[in-house]
Amino acid sequence: MQRRRTAIMTLYPETRSLALSHPGITISEQFPFRIGIPRIHSHFPAHRHEYLEISFILEGTGYQVINGKRHSLLPGTFFFLLPYQVHEIFTESVQPLRLYNCMFDMNFLFLSSALVTGLDQLLYMYEELPPSVQPEGDELDVFKKLFADMLAEFEGDRIWRNHFLQIKLLEVLIRFDRLRRQEKVSTSSPDPVGTRSIWSIIRDVHLRYQEPLTLSGLAEQYGMSPSHLSEEFKKHTGVNFVHFLRDVRIRHACGLLASSEMSEIDIAAEAGFGSFRSFSRTFRELKEMTPGKYRIWHKNSRSRFDSE
Repeated sequence: MQRRRTAIMTLYPETRSLALSHPGITISEQFPFRIGIPRIHSHFPAHRHEYLEISFILEGTGYQVINGKRHSLLPGTFFFLLPYQVHEIFTESVQPLRLYNCMFDMNFLFLSSALVTGLDQLLYMYEELPPSVQPEGDELDVFKKLFADMLAEFEGDRIWRNHFLQIKLLEVLIRFDRLRRQEKVSTSSPDPVGTRSIWSIIRDVHLRYQEPLTLSGLAEQYGMSPSHLSEEFKKHTGVNFVHFLRDVRIRHACGLLASSEMSEIDIAAEAGFGSFRSFSRTFRELKEMTPGKYRIWHKNSRSRFDSE
C-alpha cells in the first residue's frame, strides 16, 4: 500500500547530531531540515521547541500568539520563529489555514554566517524588528516559488539535495530580513550584548552537552555572573539551565534509542549522563516510561506507519 504523507508541524529530528528519519524521507544529520504543508482547521495548541521555524500562509486567515502577543495571519504572511518561543495558531476563516511550515537547526545560521556575514543576527534582532512580513506583487510570487522549490526538493532524493535546500533557505531568510527592514525602521537600541551572548551559549550547550557543563563554568567563560546567566536562560528558553541541559541530553538519548542498536548504558554515557541510574531516573521523569520501553514504542510506531 502506498505510504501516506503526514503534515505534523512539530515533527523534527529529536537531536541535532543524530537526526531521525521522517518516514519515507531522508533527513540529513549534517543539515536537519523539514518542510511540509499542514492544514489547521481551528487551533494548533501552544508548544515550544529547540529549532527555528518559518511559515508561509497559502490559504485562510487567523492569528498566531507568540509569548502572549497576537499576530495576524493572512494569505502571503511569512513568519519567522525563534527556538523556545511558546506559540499557538488559531484559524478564523471558514476554510482551514493552509501553510508551508519549515523547520531547521539553529546551527544553520551560525555556519552560514561564514558565507553570509551577519546572518546569525536573525537571532539577535528579534526584539528590534518584526517577526513577520507581508510580501506583495512580484516578491510574493518569489516567496511562493522558493517554498514550492524547497518542498519538491525535500521530497526527492536527487544529487546536491542538501546544498539546493540550503541555498533556497538562505534566499528566503535574506529576502525576509530585507523586507522587514524596509517595512519598519527600528527606534530601539542596538543589539544588546546580552542577547548575542545567550544565543551563543545556547548553541554551545547543544554542541557540548556531553561535557560536564555547569552554570558557573559557562558564566565564567562568557564573562557573565551566574545569576545573570540564569535569568537569561529562563527568559529565552523558559526553563533554568539545569533543566535545559537535561532536556537536550534526553532528546539526544531518544534519538539514539530510536535509531541505533547501542546499549542503554552506552547511550547514557553518550548523552552526557554521569551514571546509568541518573539517566534512567531522568528519562522516566520526562518520558513517563523506561528507555527500553521507549525504544520498543518507537519501533512499533514506525512499523505501524510502514504497513499503512
